[in-house]
Amino acid sequence: MTRAALADVGLARSTVQSVIEELAEAGMVIEIGPDQASGIGRPPILVGLRGSLGVTVGVEIANWTIRVVVCDLAQEPLLHTSTPTDERADPVTTLIRASAQIDEALARTGFRRDQVLGVGIALPGPIQRRTGLTGRACTLKPFVGVNCREMARDVLRLPVLVDNDANLAALAEVTWGAAKGCRDLAYVYSATGIGVGFIVNGELYAGANGTAGEIGHTTIDENGLVCECGGRGCLNTLANPDAIIRNLKQSHGTDLTIADVIALAHGGDAGCRRVLADAGRHIGVATANMYNLLDPELIVIGGTLAPAGQILIDPLCKSMARRAIHAGEAIPPVIAGELGEQAVVTGAAAAVLADAANFPLPLYIGDRRTQGRPTPVTALPEYPVST
Repeated sequence: MTRAALADVGLARSTVQSVIEELAEAGMVIEIGPDQASGIGRPPILVGLRGSLGVTVGVEIANWTIRVVVCDLAQEPLLHTSTPTDERADPVTTLIRASAQIDEALARTGFRRDQVLGVGIALPGPIQRRTGLTGRACTLKPFVGVNCREMARDVLRLPVLVDNDANLAALAEVTWGAAKGCRDLAYVYSATGIGVGFIVNGELYAGANGTAGEIGHTTIDENGLVCECGGRGCLNTLANPDAIIRNLKQSHGTDLTIADVIALAHGGDAGCRRVLADAGRHIGVATANMYNLLDPELIVIGGTLAPAGQILIDPLCKSMARRAIHAGEAIPPVIAGELGEQAVVTGAAAAVLADAANFPLPLYIGDRRTQGRPTPVTALPEYPVST
């Protein structure tokens, strides 16, 4: 940001200038260069955090995969890694594996554990705000009823935050991706299930108890299939990847993946195009209801269905337009996300950078942090799991 923009938070420009000079002298802030977007006379100088002061780490624990990203304090992703994991493993075992992956990523980027500001962890399910427990809608079943934040803090021996994957992917898209700068966003994320991450007035919105955005469990067909949540005809039973593949078993066999379906659809396969269009129409019903309630300025499609592009989005928009109350105005644009499979894990790192209250910048003396971090553990006793 420019010094003038920083002063807009309510401080006098002279105060901002003085603070920036102090931080620059301490080596924490640098001048990045002129703001070419200003367009008025001599461009003002942008200032930012010196990225090499430290890093944040994002971890995505998904079904069968752990992803890790290391991001410096200038919001620059430095390294992404991915490794397979057993989704049936107990949470402590999974977190120990994630810890080893973090250590490897830090070694490859040249940073130490005592330079890690914090770790953001993304899980495929809601996190209850009052208790910190992972909700029963989580598709990673060993983590249901677990306080992952406390457990991860003990295993990693680092400051930790934990949030839902769709929420964090939404944050990534407004920080780096297709929705950069957007203040009211609905990010529709498909993985094993379908969820929505909301940005409302520039901030993540998770609801009073953390379950906002569970669009996959909204009812589309009251007489439809029973969902694992106990409901009937939920969006997940009609439009998640498993439902799409299930509709093709008789015509295309049982070995398809959702990536195969999308590739065949782009190649002109009529059956695959049909089932993706049907999924788009069902998602359009759900997003119309969501739009009528929250009125986002932009809807971004992310996750496993995003590569389908307009094959999915065109019928989604038509279905949504028939049902949305838009008072004569056009419905919001619906676009595919830009960050692909890295959206969730980079959003986890971005969440740490955004949470200055709980992850304050460390104090440095020269290039040394005033307080180190203990090394991670390799085993822990069993944790009680809520039923």
